[in-house]
Amino acid sequence: MTVLIDTHSHLHFSPFNQDQDEVHARMAKFGIKTITIGTAITTSRSAIEYADKYLDTWASVGYHPEHITSNYEDEIEKGALDEPYNFEELKKLAQSSSRVLAIGETGLDYHYFEKDPNLDIEKAKSDQLEIFNQHIQIAAEFDKALIVHSRNAGDDILKAIQIARQKHPKLRVVIHGFSDTWQQAQAFLDLGCYLGIGGIVTFKPRKNTLPQDTLSYIAANMELSRLLIETDCPWLAPVPVRGERNEPSNVRYIAEFIANLRNISFAEFCDITTQNAQKCFNCEFR
Repeated sequence: MTVLIDTHSHLHFSPFNQDQDEVHARMAKFGIKTITIGTAITTSRSAIEYADKYLDTWASVGYHPEHITSNYEDEIEKGALDEPYNFEELKKLAQSSSRVLAIGETGLDYHYFEKDPNLDIEKAKSDQLEIFNQHIQIAAEFDKALIVHSRNAGDDILKAIQIARQKHPKLRVVIHGFSDTWQQAQAFLDLGCYLGIGGIVTFKPRKNTLPQDTLSYIAANMELSRLLIETDCPWLAPVPVRGERNEPSNVRYIAEFIANLRNISFAEFCDITTQNAQKCFNCEFR
């Protein structure tokens, strides 16, 4: 059986509370393993607990940049902000279990800044960058992959990673849910980053998108050895299940789509991306 690694899921969030065993049965049917991602101290802790329960699942611990500068939490993430960000606690979680493969998701997210008239935008950017750099420090110290969330902040993310690369040349970096331009993709690839490609690749691009900036073009033409696949479930289900609750078993649709784009077999694509995930996360996924 082919093996696929969904490198970014949120299986420990509430949409899966009622049918976890069924979700994992489908994962086993299609040879899929995953990393469930923390977004706060509370959800990072629960990600580890979840990974301890299901042996086809590993964990990442981190604090989402949006939570640094906003009180917003998604309904399915309720309780995420019950415990404030704490650098020392995050370090403890990073060392607490062999199931923790990565630090994140972390990064910069400027998407909602303009919607808050009372927000000091420059301070908010500075605060997010400070916490992002702390995550980089933890990832480097404990030799974990760094999972980066970037929204409306591509240039600042790039600068931060350039600086991090100088200090930590062996740091393994994933740009999660990449959906930016070809130029941005090349800039991250030149820094040795991996790009996580999700269900958006199966969507029709916006009409004003330049051909070379469509995610399908990027997935078809980027360095294959730096490509990872992910669901970001429960969000962003790919075609043909778009609009439904997403889950790791759907990563096969993403794999099939990109394999067709690149004119290689599904089995070869699975082998290559699984090897990429093993290198990035320093794990055999067994």
